[in-house]
Amino acid sequence: MEIYLKPRKNLKFEKKIKDLRLEDLFYIYPSQNEELVKDIVVAHVNGVNKDYDVIELGDVISRINNQNSYVKVNFLEFDDLLVHFDNPKKDNLLFVRVLFVCTILFLGAGMAIINFHSDVDMTKSHKTILRILTGSETKNLLFFQIAYSLGIGSGVAVFYNKVLPNFSKSEPSPLELEVSTFKNEVQSYIIENNKQ
Repeated sequence: MEIYLKPRKNLKFEKKIKDLRLEDLFYIYPSQNEELVKDIVVAHVNGVNKDYDVIELGDVISRINNQNSYVKVNFLEFDDLLVHFDNPKKDNLLFVRVLFVCTILFLGAGMAIINFHSDVDMTKSHKTILRILTGSETKNLLFFQIAYSLGIGSGVAVFYNKVLPNFSKSEPSPLELEVSTFKNEVQSYIIENNKQ
C-alpha cells in the first residue's frame, strides 16, 4: 500500500494532548487508504512542558512502518514539522495590550510623518506647487494641505487593503503577507537549529 502525506499548516495543540496521530499532522492521500493509517501515533507528548517540538520525517516513517510494515510513505513536502503547544486560557488584558500597541504605533507613525515633512520642508514644497498651479503661494494653502493630509491617510488605508472589506477579502494585505513570511522564517530557523 502506498500513501502520500502533505503536512498541515499551523500545527497548534493544547499541552494536555497525549498523542499526536498521523491525521493530526498530515493530509493523507489517497483517501481510500486514510482510514487504515490515520490513527497511527506519530509522537507521544503526554505531559509536555515545552512550547514547541520538531517532528522529523524519518521518525514519521519509522512509526508508520512499525505499525504497518507494508505501507510505503511518500511526502509531498520534505520539511520537518514544527508543532506548537499552548494552554488555552482567556486573556483578560488582550484589549489593553492591543490598545497600548496601537497607540504606540500611531504615535510612532505620526512622528515619522512629521519628521519626514520637516526634513523635506513640505510647507515650502506645497507653496511651490500652489504657486505653479494658481500663481499664489499662500492663497488656499490650508485647503491644499487638508486635501494632502486626507490623501496620505487614504493612501495608507488603501495600501493596507482593508478599506473595502468585500473587495479586499480575496487577497491578503501587505501586513498579513509580512507576518506570514516572518512566521515561516521563524519556523525554518527553529527546525534548522533543532537539527544541530
